[in-house]
Amino acid sequence: MSSNLEIEVVEEVGGLIYFFNGQIDEDSDFSAVNIGNHKSVIFDLENVNLINSCGIRDWVKFQSELPEDLIIVYRKCPQVIVEQFNIIKGFIKTSGIVESFYAPYYNDIKDEEVKVLIRPSEVIDLKAPEKKDDEGNLLEFDEIELQYFNFLKSK
Repeated sequence: MSSNLEIEVVEEVGGLIYFFNGQIDEDSDFSAVNIGNHKSVIFDLENVNLINSCGIRDWVKFQSELPEDLIIVYRKCPQVIVEQFNIIKGFIKTSGIVESFYAPYYNDIKDEEVKVLIRPSEVIDLKAPEKKDDEGNLLEFDEIELQYFNFLKSK
């Protein structure tokens, strides 16, 4: 069976960026991730749209097999990934750094949920940062702050 996950690697001056696209599940193949002699890499997870229990298991195992001193920067993490940060020990490598992640906000004027990219430094005392839409209307955070931002307590 073929995987619903595609992994693309781009080499830049600072190192490697891996773009994960699709679903992390029991068919995911992480063999495209070849760290070589790099001391840090970026995992861009923006286009991961699903992760199931087998995918979680395989993701944690995959990361545990990477070099101990490797620094992984997690970039543009969608809500499905942030939820795993909060409940699965080892989902973020101990030496890992969450650079940015999406948070759910609600636009009352347009009656729609909006995913807003934020950085951990914007979250003070586990409170959602104030965000506005393109017209300047205040958006409402659409989760329980203490639960959603819990992973930031250990960083």
